[in-house]
Amino acid sequence: MKKGKKTLNSRFSVLNSELSTIPILVLAGIAFVLGRYFEFNYPDPFDSASNVYSAQHILNGAKIGVDEIPSASLGTLLVNMLGVKLFGFSEFGPKLIQSIMQAIALLAMFIAMRKLFGKLPAAVGVIVAAIYTSAPLIAKFGNVKEQFAIACMVTAISLFIFRQLGGKWWYCLLAGAVAAWAPLFKETGTSAIGAIGLFVIVQPIFRHRTWRQTLTDIALLLAGAVAAMAPLYVWLIGWKVAMTLPYSFIWQMVSGFLPAASATAPQANTYVSGIRSVMPLSEQWPRVLRYYLALCLPVTLALSSIIVRIGKMILNLIQKSPATEKPVYDRFVLLLSVWWVLDMAFVWISPTSYEQYYLPLTASGAMTGGYLIAVYRDKLTQAVFKTKWGITGIVGFVLMAVMSWNILFGLPKSPWSGVKYPERRNGYAQRWDEISHRKTEGWRGSWEADGEYIRNHTQPTDKIYVWGWVPGIYLSAQRFSSAPVAFESEMHTRPPQQLEQVIDDLLNAFKKEMPKYIVDSRKRHLPLDRPQFELWPIIGYPSQGQPQFLPADPQTVAEFEKQWSAMLKQRFGEDEAKRFEIMGKFRKFIREHYEIVQPFGDEVVFKLKTK
Repeated sequence: MKKGKKTLNSRFSVLNSELSTIPILVLAGIAFVLGRYFEFNYPDPFDSASNVYSAQHILNGAKIGVDEIPSASLGTLLVNMLGVKLFGFSEFGPKLIQSIMQAIALLAMFIAMRKLFGKLPAAVGVIVAAIYTSAPLIAKFGNVKEQFAIACMVTAISLFIFRQLGGKWWYCLLAGAVAAWAPLFKETGTSAIGAIGLFVIVQPIFRHRTWRQTLTDIALLLAGAVAAMAPLYVWLIGWKVAMTLPYSFIWQMVSGFLPAASATAPQANTYVSGIRSVMPLSEQWPRVLRYYLALCLPVTLALSSIIVRIGKMILNLIQKSPATEKPVYDRFVLLLSVWWVLDMAFVWISPTSYEQYYLPLTASGAMTGGYLIAVYRDKLTQAVFKTKWGITGIVGFVLMAVMSWNILFGLPKSPWSGVKYPERRNGYAQRWDEISHRKTEGWRGSWEADGEYIRNHTQPTDKIYVWGWVPGIYLSAQRFSSAPVAFESEMHTRPPQQLEQVIDDLLNAFKKEMPKYIVDSRKRHLPLDRPQFELWPIIGYPSQGQPQFLPADPQTVAEFEKQWSAMLKQRFGEDEAKRFEIMGKFRKFIREHYEIVQPFGDEVVFKLKTK
């Protein structure tokens, strides 16, 4: 009878424990669902649109490297091709796949942190991760490579923890396979691989695992990675697909040479080296620190965990505490902290340090922060004077709420520029309002109006071209480009001779198939202090905000270009003036073959002249 009663009590205890998990998942789910609501209801004119465009063009028969030269990395392109194949020429499919991947990652993260640290640290970690990986400040509009990489890294780290805590061998195999995919979305996905690799190697040194177990772990990780990568190599090499081979960036870093399946595959270092010359470190480091400050909650959790762990190690050395007294989770701080430190460091690689670059460090920071909460939980349960630790917990909770306030309700200043906003921006509250305006007032961006106009005045077989980095116009228009490279954002950072080759390639492509419409996005590109390379210069706004375009007569054009080139040379140097002169052949092509339809906001639409 007593045995049956104990069994019944045990089952009730387990049931209560599982029921108490529901509020945690609900809180994390609210942030996750809000993030998905924002992404599905707000089209992205930039990164996501470029990924979807390339995927649809290839699915329509465009040959990679010939008819379509995508900017998307291999993993991002493949996921977008699957999403577009299933759900059509829109962002819905890729964003849905991204959502599923992220949901799996957050669930795996919660289970792993619960096994490792306990329920309270797991709750804090998964809620923080859900809030920050969906934060409008850094998540953009979804379907960006960092989000796919995060899903892979979090899942891989979680699977690896399952294995290290006594799980089946196939957890390690899967961890290797999933981790291997992270860099296919973005090269900085190697942070999880680096953390796992270092952790595996040092385990036998610290006598946490035997050498035999370690060799088995390494073999399983490598086997999983090989199994995941082999089909891609077979496809790329066997079918001679003109894309960079997976992990070629490693060879680039080692030897300076980037092997590719085709000479048309772009080199990864072109953009970084070009932008570094015009955006020095003195301009980058204040921006990075401002973003670190904006993301202070996951940063503080992770940094505090590392400090506490180092402090405990020093204290153990002083007191010579026996190894049996150390909690199991102590040794995993190395794994998680190395992962987070690499994510923190990788945002410095590119001088641009765009907002989405900070997404990975929020997930790894939240998971690393579980250690701090676990140490606090242990102190609370073991302390004689619980009141002191209880008050500490309340204060900590309040501080966490304060640190996340700007993420939820908007920032007063731009982390990018440091300039004060007229009103708070880029929080959950502001994004909710923006989407509400879209739904209730039918608000649309001018780039969407461009696309709708073109779609209504063309046939599905007609080709167009968008100058600049607003690929969303292609999606809005549901039309494809006449040129294999459908968008350009590096006009101010390319060496003049390289920009000349880009312009020559464009014009040669246009001669084969003239775009019926060309859109000048007039978008400013990095560095943002440079005037746009307009296709038809606007020289003023004389009345009611209507632009006054440069007259087309040769004498006026020549005089304007002479003066403008001199100004660029004086303010920005010889190379910028040379780039403007190179663009002259593109401007001449527009004047000779196109007429201005009308400007839509910042953009200007040109229509092919009828003969």
